[in-house]
Amino acid sequence: MIKAGIVTLITEEAHGVGTDPEETRRKVFCTVKSIGQAEVYQAMSLGLNPAMKLILSQDFEYRGESLCEYKGKRYRIIRTYVTEADGIELTLQPDAGGTGGAADAG
Repeated sequence: MIKAGIVTLITEEAHGVGTDPEETRRKVFCTVKSIGQAEVYQAMSLGLNPAMKLILSQDFEYRGESLCEYKGKRYRIIRTYVTEADGIELTLQPDAGGTGGAADAG
């Protein structure tokens, strides 16, 4: 069963030393995909905690955002993958509020 939804993609921009980053938000349609067991264990060995994957139907809908919100929860985008159908798959882990975590296109 495929679940459809809306994800809010978030970009953080710092505007000077000592200022809080400003967030830019935009909403896009997505579908939800679960994380496979082997992928979870492999990611955990690298210190990552993947929770789910969201698929955007077109890769241009993703603009390098590092954070997102889905169903009221905030996630860090830890990996991106362009699909054969020109969509993009975003692998997410819960955001602990810290910095770090890169979105590696590949």
